[in-house]
Amino acid sequence: MYKDSFFIPFKEHHDSIIIDATQSKSYTYEEVYSQIEGIAAGIEALQLAKHSIVVIYGYKNAFKSLLLFFSCLKCDLIPFLVETGGLSKITDLKFNALIAEAAVTDSIVENATAQKVNDAYVYYNLHDDIYIGDENDLLVVSSSGTTAGTPKKILLGKQQTIANIASNREAMAITKDDVTLVLLPVSYSYGLIAQFLTHFFTGAKIVLGERLLGILQLPQLFQKHQITNVFMTPLLARLILYYYQKIPKIKNNLRFMTMGGDKPHLPTFQNVFRLFSCPIYSTYGLAEAGPRVATCKYTDVPEQDSEACIGLVNPGITLRVAHTEKYQDKYNDTPIGYLQIESPSIYLGYIRGNVLDKPASNAVLTTKDIVVKKDNRYFILGREGDFIEYKDRIIWFNSLSDELYHAPEVLKVSIRKDSEDRMEIGVFHRNKINVPEVEQALKDKYDLHAGDHYDLKLIEFNNTYYK
Repeated sequence: MYKDSFFIPFKEHHDSIIIDATQSKSYTYEEVYSQIEGIAAGIEALQLAKHSIVVIYGYKNAFKSLLLFFSCLKCDLIPFLVETGGLSKITDLKFNALIAEAAVTDSIVENATAQKVNDAYVYYNLHDDIYIGDENDLLVVSSSGTTAGTPKKILLGKQQTIANIASNREAMAITKDDVTLVLLPVSYSYGLIAQFLTHFFTGAKIVLGERLLGILQLPQLFQKHQITNVFMTPLLARLILYYYQKIPKIKNNLRFMTMGGDKPHLPTFQNVFRLFSCPIYSTYGLAEAGPRVATCKYTDVPEQDSEACIGLVNPGITLRVAHTEKYQDKYNDTPIGYLQIESPSIYLGYIRGNVLDKPASNAVLTTKDIVVKKDNRYFILGREGDFIEYKDRIIWFNSLSDELYHAPEVLKVSIRKDSEDRMEIGVFHRNKINVPEVEQALKDKYDLHAGDHYDLKLIEFNNTYYK
């Protein structure tokens, strides 16, 4: 039943358009569905076990990835989109087949059966003891692309994802008249579910770009396709700000932009407003929750000392604070604790090998985000443990990072601490960084001194990160 729901938009909105901007080609939903049927026929001929996992690997073109995503769904398979270079992070998963754009030489396929299906290289019979799910299993996504070590494999359900899509559409008032520009990877739940599928189910026009090329062509894409919205992570926003730092404003017809996947940080917000002059939806969520949970609409530049509220809870979702005494003495009588999400879109579990490790509840998720509740609004302080205690106060890494993002060369900040609360601050950057300026900012705001309280590690930014 729910599988069919993912194909209804192809017929219901048969004349709506999907544009592959990297190839300068456009297709109606009906034409896309025709291509999916042809690819699915080739995959079906392989007689892969129903409800087993198929890894779609290394496709740089989002349109081709999505064709394979839908083709797998049509064959009752569970797609898992994996970026180039990510094979080492899926060795813990008992998947059934791997579909790649180019021949794979990795040892992971050395005992597999290999076959060409249309233009794709397919490797199957990879494991004897593969994971077999059921008809509600939709897709696998990885935990954060920045997670150290082996990311968790998160299984999302069809019924749960459809509920999240409906919630997204209502929260951001997405209509068929919208034209969305997709620059995020579709392997990422925010790009695939919150943006692509939400617009697809609405019958909107979808323009599929390539992240870095899309950033460089942003003014042309806005003008050519009359884009009405674009979804961003804070990192993607900062990349845009870096490339357009000498341009006061990009002309556009945007109805809104979104910023999600990580805390946006005040300097990023302020600069994005100045560049685009349109409303911004700050969205909160995580893959395990569906992924979108709450939406905060900004119609003006946030003030210098404003706190980042997660905004209005999306329709059908309830939030609460699971209280903890750990921080209470630092925050007086303000309710503080772990953010708890009650939602119809909770994930089905983590897949470890061929076993599904189900969550304690299929309706309520307790996150690791520490929040305070003020005037019936929720404010995220940071992840559990992401702070230091100094001079009888807590300094959250989220707040500390704000001081570093004023420089346009700083694209990403990663902070870790040791057992004695000494920090390693990793600064991913383009061009040269004014180190004394960074150190002075931390000294002025927090009385933190380089060498005593932290070590600064400068890292040349590469393009493997999306958040």
